[in-house]
Amino acid sequence: MERLRSGLFRESAAVIDQPPQALFGLGGVGKTEIAAEYAHRYRADYELVWWIRAEQEMAVVNALIALGRRMGLPGFRAEERDSSARLVIEALESGEPYQHWLLIFDNANNAGMISDYIPRGRGHVIITSRDSHWRKTLGVAGIEVGEFSPAETLEFLVKRVPSFSQNDAVATELASELGHLPLAAEHAAAYMIETGTSPAEYLARLRENAHELLASEVDIPYPLAVAATWGVSRQAISAEADDLFQLLSFFAPEPVAEELLFQPSRLRELALDLGRAIRNITEFRTAVRQLARFSLVKIDGVLNVVQMHRVVQAVTRGRLQREQPELAQTLAHAVHALLAASDPGAPGRDDSDPLYERSRAHLVSAGALDCPDSEVRDLIINQVRRLHRRGGFSESLALGERALEAWKGLFGQDDRQTLALAIEVGIATRLNGQWEQAYHLNSDTLQRLKAFGEDDQIYLLCALSHGVDLCVLGRYQEALDNDLALLPRFERVFRPEHESTIRVRNNIAVSMRCLGRFAEAMEHDLEALRIREGKFGPNEDQTLTSRFAVARNLRRMGRYDDALDMIREVDALLVQLGAPWDALRVFTALDLAISLRRAGFFQQAAAQAEEALAKQTASAGPEHRMTLLVATNVINDRRLTDNLAGAEELGEQTVAGWAKAAGDRHPNTFAARANLAIVLRARGNPRGARELNEQALAGFREHFGDEHPSTLLVMVNLASDLAGIGEVRRARELGEAAYQGSGRVLGERHPCTLATGANLSVDRLADGDAEGAAELREFVLQAYRDARFTEHPEARLALQQGRINLDIEPMMN
Repeated sequence: MERLRSGLFRESAAVIDQPPQALFGLGGVGKTEIAAEYAHRYRADYELVWWIRAEQEMAVVNALIALGRRMGLPGFRAEERDSSARLVIEALESGEPYQHWLLIFDNANNAGMISDYIPRGRGHVIITSRDSHWRKTLGVAGIEVGEFSPAETLEFLVKRVPSFSQNDAVATELASELGHLPLAAEHAAAYMIETGTSPAEYLARLRENAHELLASEVDIPYPLAVAATWGVSRQAISAEADDLFQLLSFFAPEPVAEELLFQPSRLRELALDLGRAIRNITEFRTAVRQLARFSLVKIDGVLNVVQMHRVVQAVTRGRLQREQPELAQTLAHAVHALLAASDPGAPGRDDSDPLYERSRAHLVSAGALDCPDSEVRDLIINQVRRLHRRGGFSESLALGERALEAWKGLFGQDDRQTLALAIEVGIATRLNGQWEQAYHLNSDTLQRLKAFGEDDQIYLLCALSHGVDLCVLGRYQEALDNDLALLPRFERVFRPEHESTIRVRNNIAVSMRCLGRFAEAMEHDLEALRIREGKFGPNEDQTLTSRFAVARNLRRMGRYDDALDMIREVDALLVQLGAPWDALRVFTALDLAISLRRAGFFQQAAAQAEEALAKQTASAGPEHRMTLLVATNVINDRRLTDNLAGAEELGEQTVAGWAKAAGDRHPNTFAARANLAIVLRARGNPRGARELNEQALAGFREHFGDEHPSTLLVMVNLASDLAGIGEVRRARELGEAAYQGSGRVLGERHPCTLATGANLSVDRLADGDAEGAAELREFVLQAYRDARFTEHPEARLALQQGRINLDIEPMMN
């Protein structure tokens, strides 16, 4: 209103004394209401206000003749229409008998025609139109009238409908479904008041059939039923533009990329004739601009997308489905085909993301989930796969579960594409932290796929995912057996250098690492790295995943400096590339912190780990598996930087978190207990530490036996607990067993073995074996000197005959 007032009263050097002001926008946004409100609010400023229906030239002339009668002009003859209309215009321009007048040309669609009837003079002219092209003809840009803001729609509904309130979730949902279109909101309010329909019932009916609902007559001051509002604009556009408009109504009410729409060859295959609009890009863009000119769509020239208002779209689609069902079916099929044609067929490639984003928003609204076409179904499978691979776990699961439920009903549970989708849903379920559910879904899918043969590609991919389920559940040996059996079959069916074959090799390495077989894991990771570097280059995610795995093996093998150098490079590269905070980024940030800690850089390790924990918690919440992995390590960083209270608090939270998320008997639950135990002993509670370590030791022995690295490390820490409460002999016995086992499993010069030996030398001395203690201590110190490890905090503790604590890394699988 302020812009309109300012525009009408500004000084102007235009051809006419005061240029007209054009209000333009989609039918139903309130252009006429604004013009009427202006006339009412400022009536005292004018001697004459005259309303002119301007859809057709005849109506304009009739309105001017009626004005001539009102003015009582000399020589006016109503029967001489053209001259009489001109006489009225000249009288207004001369200011006789009125100098200050306001003409409102309502619903004008032809700027050229209207310009012939606009008087020049001291009066004002307001034009309402769906046509946005006013600058060239009349020298004015016009004022675009948009929809209500969400708050305005809600306020409108609350004022009009007694059963609504500001905090009503249904009101908010209905406002969104109405697209914040004022006319649609007014119809909804009037309909509910007149019929007694509840807001929830109205919302359901609107979603079911917007055309039928908005075509119903209600008591609102508008000349057309709401559903007919946009038909007036369509009468002014070309046949090609109208065909394109109808096609757009079967997409989602989201932006549609030009590249998605303009696929002439695909539409010709479907025998869908859009005339010249599909023959070349110029004609296509002309049709789109014509739709935008009459506010039937909006164009974003920067993003190169077009968008139709959701209510206009719903009404148009509903009308076609009701009145021309065969055409509606053809248009829906055409949209599905265009979506399928946009599939690059490479959900794992980074550069495919923009292509998949063009179609993703339209899959559900366009009804693609119910389409039987195999190419459309492949697109949906690829979208689900692409989303979970790019870190969109919840989005992937939401789309996948919805499609899977539909496909089971439409095509059966044993349909091959249904089972292929089930595999991706199983992966998304697992990545969302629902590990048991993923295991059961993948197990069922694997059984059903046996009908296609155990060398079938989809069967093999499901078996690969099944192995991951076993690993996540802590069943590492079963996972390793599964994947070792798969590797030769993948090499035969997919070839050795295929992406899926490399994933099998990668998973074998993960299971081996969880089982403490670090050297064997390294062999598989190095082979995977060799293939991925040659195939994808040094900076692609899969290559970086293998480099990360090699760095982790180096650390677990005791090569701390080499591990730190490599993981630093991977982390720096991810930061440089602006990588998202996905699984690879989390794992890399966490491994950098662990490698810093292993190398003795406690302060830097703590800063890195705390930052990773804060980011991961903000991203996924405190109970997510990845958050718990980070937290299990941060317990150690807080302890080593003298934040014992913070370490104990985090330790208690993390133990409870793992028990809830993975179960009380999962290896990572025991790892968190073991790390918390070290904190308790450091805070003067060795008995509490002993209890936790005994639980952890029993659990690790149950899972892995006596000679797994985690079992041996807990034995070392439990020996420290026993020594702290005076049970020297038991401490020594446990230390002797741990030292021998560590030498066999990790090697006698591995840092963990040396730390175990340093502690044991203290216990031998306390147990009265001074000679054995001195001999072992000298061996350990010489090994530190040989490895140039003497400045490491663990080596200094050994030199001072202090006790070394050995923390447990959770299984990061």
